[in-house]
Amino acid sequence: MESRRAAPIRLVALRLRQDELRNLMQQPGTNEAFRVTIQYNDPIHPNQVATLTRGHGGSAALHVVYDKPGKDVHFAYDIPLERYRELFTALRRARFDHLDDQPDVPYFGVDLWLVERASGSFYHDVVLCPESARGFYRELILAIREHLREGLRAIGG
Repeated sequence: MESRRAAPIRLVALRLRQDELRNLMQQPGTNEAFRVTIQYNDPIHPNQVATLTRGHGGSAALHVVYDKPGKDVHFAYDIPLERYRELFTALRRARFDHLDDQPDVPYFGVDLWLVERASGSFYHDVVLCPESARGFYRELILAIREHLREGLRAIGG
């Protein structure tokens, strides 16, 4: 299911020349993909996109790109298969695949996250605000912070 509120945040990834997550699934050897796009309210931090992909090998690849005009700022990490599995177990516990967008998230004045997952023909996304997340939304944020910390590292502008 695709969120109606996700379009403006998804533009961050497109501006950074990051292919849509659904399109990544059509690349040979990609079995599953997960992405966190962060749109910061404070301009001191550039917006960022962290994309985790997994194929058939023993690890997953994490690619993090930052929105720094005039500069190509990106990092690549190998994520061990065990940590990848722990992340997806935590996502299941947080009921990610069944969550709608976090209720009452303002469009402006807060940091916004777009969290996406694709596998085969399955696609799901959720928009949330880390500062006001409660319940399963908070569990989702905690899971990502614990298991995908490289993808959340903010850098200065």
